[in-house]
Amino acid sequence: MFSDCRSTLNRKGWGRFVYIYLTEEICLSRIIISTESGSDLPWKISVPNCIEILPMHITFGRKMFFDGEFDVAEAERFFKESGKLPVTSAPNLGEYSAHFRNIFRKYPDCRIIHIAYSSKLSVSYQNAVIASKEFPPSRLQVIDSRSGSIGAGALIIKACEIVGRLGKSHSLNECVSIICSQRKNVCCSFVLDSLDYLKAGGRISGVAHFGASMLNIKPCITIENGVLESGKKYRGSLYRIADSLMSDFVSRNKPSKDFIIIGYGYKINRGLLFSLKRQAHRMGFKKSWCFQIGSAVTAHTGGECIGFSAIR
Repeated sequence: MFSDCRSTLNRKGWGRFVYIYLTEEICLSRIIISTESGSDLPWKISVPNCIEILPMHITFGRKMFFDGEFDVAEAERFFKESGKLPVTSAPNLGEYSAHFRNIFRKYPDCRIIHIAYSSKLSVSYQNAVIASKEFPPSRLQVIDSRSGSIGAGALIIKACEIVGRLGKSHSLNECVSIICSQRKNVCCSFVLDSLDYLKAGGRISGVAHFGASMLNIKPCITIENGVLESGKKYRGSLYRIADSLMSDFVSRNKPSKDFIIIGYGYKINRGLLFSLKRQAHRMGFKKSWCFQIGSAVTAHTGGECIGFSAIR
């Protein structure tokens, strides 16, 4: 048994490799989980496998950056100064190809499962599938997460558990099949403090935005079958309703108590996160993680939002 954590950035800056070895047996399984930065997993997360993260693109006007190259607050600052949302986009075919080749170069005997951002929200999945064609399917498989942000993150954490347990004894196709069977069990929802971003993105009308703002109404946004849907509406400060948000999320979805992810915008007070973690503990969750929402998602939500994800 040993514990070791290392992190490297490849020469072109296209991906940060994060791996935490928990046991020698897991190290030898050599199935690496790969995803895009839109899954909002932190660079270092204590899950028993390898996670390779490929940055998505964020464009401010005419300048394009990789997600993670700048402070997340810049996405909100650009919107407030220009009145326009930053444009987020998937990695291109060349970046996916280089990303996969880089993993195989570092670990020639490995197998890769790439869990992509929902195909209904991004072209990430389509690009990853095309790029994967240059590699044998016995070595590389691509999965549509049918979710995004911390919802995709929850599936990835579950996938790491699956390959850590079955990676040595099962084929890549068998592991992929088991992971895919978990997609329907992913539950994820967010509540935004401001509807300005939804209005700017054309997701709500100006009239609906005005009425909701006047009444201080905050709709719950869920990710169901890979698409965004509006759910229950809440009224009041995000800080006042946060406890109710978690309680409603758990009662509505009835997730497994193995873990819950609390996603938060960069403006959220740390005291609120501590309170939510205590609530998760009281509700019986074995683990609770707080993941800050990255730039690719902040560009569409703003810096004040709270979300939850788990596996049913």
